[in-house]
Amino acid sequence: MSQGIIQRGGVYRQRIATLGASVTGGMKRQGIRIPEFAVGLLIVASCVGGALMWQNSQDSGVSVLITSRFLTRGAQVRAGDLVTAHISSDTEIALLPSSAASQVIGMRASFDIPAGTPLNASQLISVAPLGKGEGLAGITVTSGQAPANLSAGDDVQLIAVDGQSDGSKLASTITGSVQVWEISEPDAMSGDRSVTLRVGLISASQMIGHDELHLIKVVN
Repeated sequence: MSQGIIQRGGVYRQRIATLGASVTGGMKRQGIRIPEFAVGLLIVASCVGGALMWQNSQDSGVSVLITSRFLTRGAQVRAGDLVTAHISSDTEIALLPSSAASQVIGMRASFDIPAGTPLNASQLISVAPLGKGEGLAGITVTSGQAPANLSAGDDVQLIAVDGQSDGSKLASTITGSVQVWEISEPDAMSGDRSVTLRVGLISASQMIGHDELHLIKVVN
């Protein structure tokens, strides 16, 4: 009886040893695979996390209008002057969205705007289309016939100056509202500037035939 028990005990010990070797071998094999699997999971998680962060930044940001070139004060905004850029912010951005491009085109810069500047409403002024009874008249002024800081969008008063037979000069005011529509840079040699004026037809008729036309800037 004792011998049978001892024999069976030996069988049990052999089986346990075999099972232990199997488990240990499996753990050794897993010991090789687990780090590789963990690294793979880490890479996948990093990619997913980065994609989510990028998506969140896109969702939380806004596409805005930015100037593609330097706009001088009074310059009229054209389609080629605008580009768009995505700006991310956790707070409300007081900039013009890219969807406002059609409204911005045709407006004028209220002051000099460097290239690459995000636009806001305060940087632009509206230009109303010509109304009934209005037209555009072009004149050339010398450096002494108009203010140096005159720009498109400025309201001006027209003063006509005519020489008299006795050598004196007579100044007269041309009635009606006049606005600078466009003005060129001063000529490098003479300093003369070409000015396009927005005038009523009555004012335009009064501009003809004078020796000189002077522009006085009006501050409203």
